[in-house]
Amino acid sequence: MFEVSIIMPVYNVSAHLPRAIQSVLNQTKMDFELILVNDGSTDDSGAICDHFAEEEPLLIQVIHQKNQGSGMARNAGLRRAKGKYIYFADPDDYFKPTLLADNVRLAEEKQADLVVFGYTREVEGKPEDRETLLPRQPHFYTQDGFKKHFRNFHHFSPYSLWNKLYRRQYLREHKIRFTNQKLGQDALFNINVYKEIKDVAFNRKAYYHYVTHDGSAVNRYREDRFEMELNIALRFKDLVEYWDMRADFNDLLKQEFWNPVYLEIANVAHPDCPMTEEEKVEWIQTICSEENIQKYVIKQDRREPNPFRRLLHHRIRKQEYLLAIKLMERRNQSVSKYMKIFTKMKKFFGT
Repeated sequence: MFEVSIIMPVYNVSAHLPRAIQSVLNQTKMDFELILVNDGSTDDSGAICDHFAEEEPLLIQVIHQKNQGSGMARNAGLRRAKGKYIYFADPDDYFKPTLLADNVRLAEEKQADLVVFGYTREVEGKPEDRETLLPRQPHFYTQDGFKKHFRNFHHFSPYSLWNKLYRRQYLREHKIRFTNQKLGQDALFNINVYKEIKDVAFNRKAYYHYVTHDGSAVNRYREDRFEMELNIALRFKDLVEYWDMRADFNDLLKQEFWNPVYLEIANVAHPDCPMTEEEKVEWIQTICSEENIQKYVIKQDRREPNPFRRLLHHRIRKQEYLLAIKLMERRNQSVSKYMKIFTKMKKFFGT
């Protein structure tokens, strides 16, 4: 049995995949296996996976399957995994050589079912704008302790997979697997993890580099985005109700149900959205009539620190849907204009 099974879903990421795989092979003092799940890639990603597996046949195995989404790809990896711990890495990021060794050591020391560690957020091609984020919570040894501090935990990328190490036995005992939802399956997975979790350890060092790329799923128009984002909020609501703590986490519920509204406004404001202006307004009005959106977004004020989000929330509560959409469109145009200027300057100065 390996100490760690690293599961990496792969889909059309040939430009970044070698760096991600090399990050795994650079890991120090650790007995691990790397399971690459090629999820029906149409570029050279599958061939890259096979090449690395040929170079390191004792460490790497490749699964080739028809495209089913990253959740189903990770499930395929979980079925093959033999490690005591599970680590999910994305194929377009990279991480430090000590990620596995340090966090497995901590998991063993604390007898933790889950280890959470820090990470660095950056934009591809702009390493100078890196931002390092570190967890600040104490270690938890009981479910009551975890729930007591859950508000602070919720502020530190609670739905990300790549800054967490999972004990495989815990996942097996609680039958935790990914759904076939195309977007947000990582959030749904972690919500199930938190339901019964007791032993959680925190490593206040950064190991993972989360890299944002142009054309990522969050930057594209998706017809079904709202339904998927709303489902995450509903499952979060199920979690706090299961804990009998809905009143304690009313502020988090407001945030969770505001997210699908905010993201859907951004979605319909995207240049690729095929709706007419009238259809956009009608659709935003429709989603705002949903029962939980009414309860947690429309009928409750939000102490939103971000001025833009605060103004957008105000427009929605006032039923000024067209103004809200226009605000988002202008914001997107400003960001796009800034990025174009920045790219030109970067090329001019050769940086």
